[in-house]
Amino acid sequence: MTTEDLQQIQTLVTNAKTIWVLTHKNPTVDVMASALSLYLGLIKMGKDVSVAIESGPLVEVSNLVGVERVRNSFDGKNLVLTYSPYQLGDIETVSYLEDESGVSSFKLTLVPREGLKLDSKNFSFGSTGGTADLIFTVEVVQPQDLGAIYDPAVFSKAQIINIDNHDENKDYGRFNLVEPNAATVSEITTFFLRAINAQIDLDIANNLYSGLMQGSDHFQSAKVGAATFEAAAICVRAGAKPIVPGAVHGEIPVTNNAPRTEAKRVEPEVSQPVANDPGLDLNPPKIYRGTSVV
Repeated sequence: MTTEDLQQIQTLVTNAKTIWVLTHKNPTVDVMASALSLYLGLIKMGKDVSVAIESGPLVEVSNLVGVERVRNSFDGKNLVLTYSPYQLGDIETVSYLEDESGVSSFKLTLVPREGLKLDSKNFSFGSTGGTADLIFTVEVVQPQDLGAIYDPAVFSKAQIINIDNHDENKDYGRFNLVEPNAATVSEITTFFLRAINAQIDLDIANNLYSGLMQGSDHFQSAKVGAATFEAAAICVRAGAKPIVPGAVHGEIPVTNNAPRTEAKRVEPEVSQPVANDPGLDLNPPKIYRGTSVV
């Protein structure tokens, strides 16, 4: 990410009045931790932020800070009826009636294909027509993967910052912070938050550290590198407790085994210090693919 890219991103965040942070349904701890950390960091910057996924968060992410703020729709003028799971051709015709038999009402009828019975439990209601100036997507290969919360009209007008570590990502954002070599999405998010001068407080640090642990298989993934450990060190310095995997009853906090970063790494073109932290290495690895389509 060049200095010019960073300045433009900072301007987008500063000028945005309404920000959405979106990810796909059934997110992992790594992905949900990243989305919630972005949400909390932007809230602390005084922004109007919403975080959303198509379905409610899973039990696995219930311990993350801010998970109760996750929504699955946005207030808007358009009512959306969703049926899932759905295969092409399951519904043959759609019809509606207004003011039937002199009664002020509206009736929508869905006629399924022969042999299929529509289950009312598979229907859900939502809304579209909300607005956002800036949208962050987290581990979303293409916008359609967002499901019911994807609103093409909003995406066509908003600025998009796309954060992911999958090589197949379609680079659909104005800024695509996509690094396939990153072990976790949380490490990308950690450096991004610091780059835009968002305060990484204890809640954010705990979220990100949980994401780093889960996404890197307790730092044992083949993709783990200097950036992963540097992100962990940033979280620990902000108050997150390093943990030992595989201990009795799960994971036990320790106080003298923080991740270290002796490995050489590529220096970024720009970095931002964290105030009052003399022990912090001020030059984290550059982890962005940097495929902005400005």
